[in-house]
Amino acid sequence: IFVGEMEVWCKVLSQRREAELLKVGTVEYEFALFALIQGHYRHAFKALRLVLELILQAMCLSANELLLREWLDNRADTVWTAITDKDGGVFSQRFARAFFPELTKHVQHYRELAVALYRECSECVHGNTPKCIPLPAALEFNQTVFDLWHSKASVVMLVTHFILSLRYLSDLSETDVSELEPFLSDRMGHLEEIRNLLGGPMKG
Repeated sequence: IFVGEMEVWCKVLSQRREAELLKVGTVEYEFALFALIQGHYRHAFKALRLVLELILQAMCLSANELLLREWLDNRADTVWTAITDKDGGVFSQRFARAFFPELTKHVQHYRELAVALYRECSECVHGNTPKCIPLPAALEFNQTVFDLWHSKASVVMLVTHFILSLRYLSDLSETDVSELEPFLSDRMGHLEEIRNLLGGPMKG
């Protein structure tokens, strides 16, 4: 489902350079699913972290044309601390005020979700002693870890739709918004600011 949703985002943003990162992030999510069903749990969590990193990096670069061109030309690196910086990152008050001011009050919550998830999945990248993600010792199905991956993936989906909505939703045409609305109202309809923009009922 998430892959299909991301394909719609990529379609409506196809004229933007940073859409390339979103496409790669979507493919990485498919790799994560492939690793998951094979029982390669470490790789499934590693890929999930990369999905989050690519999508948030795309949002960071979308506001900096020079850095975007340098990154696409392999002359700039992804810096997680810059992406999630409280003052200038994609979850900062500054970023929200520029693209969707009504969501400013929500950015800290989604920043906390992203930072926590990234840290947890990093255990599988750096080989830390398991604290959040207890990987099985053998290559075999593990229901607990399988379910845990899905719970982390749901956070990736939530953060992704929030940050894409924050960055682009106010600027998209009615036609593009109508393409996003079927799934976005379900994913983000709990936020009144997004629900209203999608044409949903207003409170009061």
